[in-house]
Amino acid sequence: MLSIKPVITLITTISTLLTAKAQEASPIIKGNVDISVKKGTVSCDLVLSNLPQTKDYVIRLNSGMNIHYFKDLNRSINALYYDIDTRDSIQTDETKAYYLHETRNSSARYLPGKLEVKYLGMYPVIADSTSGYMGGEWRGNIAFNGYSVRADGLQSNWYPVLYDIGKRKRYENVKYDLTITCDDCTALFVNGSVPVKAKSANLVSDVPHEMSIFCGRFETTESGGIWLLNSGMKKEYQQKLFEIANTYQAYYSKKFELPFKGNLTFLQTTPVANPNEWAFAFYSNPTTFNVASGQYGLPSFFDSANSEKNKQTMAHELAHYYFGTLLKPGDEFGMSMEEGFAEYLSYNLTRNIDGDATYQKLLKSKIERLGKLHNYKPFSLVKTEADYGNREYYLYYYTPVLLLAIQKEIGEQSMWKWLKAMVATRSENMDYRFLLDTFNRTITDPVLREKITNKYFVSENALQNAKDELGE
Repeated sequence: MLSIKPVITLITTISTLLTAKAQEASPIIKGNVDISVKKGTVSCDLVLSNLPQTKDYVIRLNSGMNIHYFKDLNRSINALYYDIDTRDSIQTDETKAYYLHETRNSSARYLPGKLEVKYLGMYPVIADSTSGYMGGEWRGNIAFNGYSVRADGLQSNWYPVLYDIGKRKRYENVKYDLTITCDDCTALFVNGSVPVKAKSANLVSDVPHEMSIFCGRFETTESGGIWLLNSGMKKEYQQKLFEIANTYQAYYSKKFELPFKGNLTFLQTTPVANPNEWAFAFYSNPTTFNVASGQYGLPSFFDSANSEKNKQTMAHELAHYYFGTLLKPGDEFGMSMEEGFAEYLSYNLTRNIDGDATYQKLLKSKIERLGKLHNYKPFSLVKTEADYGNREYYLYYYTPVLLLAIQKEIGEQSMWKWLKAMVATRSENMDYRFLLDTFNRTITDPVLREKITNKYFVSENALQNAKDELGE
């Protein structure tokens, strides 16, 4: 008789995890935000409530924000004493990590139930080369480009983001009720709500989101719940992009048996570093930010020379709903999972929707560029960023190529079984152990499990093994 006990146990475990996730409270942020895209200023008076009970924490806020005060609104109108935790383990230097004290003489960390934070930031406004470009551009930059400001929540932390040190959990996804005022704007957008054509508006979300913002002077277009902001595209190309977005969304929803939530939004903005050298996109669920111009900007999305790569990039960003939103990295290797699986999924989608010829062309180019990757470690030994050899090539080239080879060996059906098992956990601590545990639970053939683990997870020859498997 076939035993179903392990299956029931696994389902029960996943159900318990999902229930706990659903019941966990999210912080609420209410208050006022005043912006000037001409002056490069952000002034905030925010109240945080519904915070988790923890004494082992920091509150991360962008380094360019100057604190006016922290106040415990449940106890006193007086400002709280605070310190900066210089040991905070963060991936970049965008933020400072604050912790509060209940009294002046107390060294213990104290987190009020209702916390007011008032602060002001001022940033350079870089409209073009005459302003003097910045030396670089990145997701966590609070960027004023003359006609708009963009800021994400995950990395820039333009608003206070609580991080629970003991649980290794950050709370960038929040419910919000904001009154935003920008006298030199025509449109206001906060991720999780629809854009508003106004200089001042109340923007609200009862569903937790990363509170990324895009405010300035730009046009908006909507079709079937999908939004384009500042696209600069011809109408016929706008409609074509809407159709592709719907197709890609439907593909992932069907494969994962789990639909997207929220209104997909695609926005175009120009970088504040030299646009001939800097172009990138990032996903802040459910919004894709395209920071680029020229051949990499949305107006050039369907140019024949770039169309295939542009569509694959869109597929990558949408895949972050599953790897990046529903699943989050827990350590440095978890970052390679977040980006690597999203890139792998985009190639899988490309092959199934745009055809094998397009897939093979993109794959060949990717493998050729892996010749620039040196001094890297296999999956099982990655502990720090230095272990990548080169972060970009490891995350966006090496990892997806190995995953595509693994799929060829175990079959697409088994690969999707593994993917869905990972997503079902809603883990916020993806790491190598998570990769290995979910793989071992999914692939029931012990000989195949050992073969794949030795060949791709622990071998220093994993890349060559993948090339051989893929016929490259």
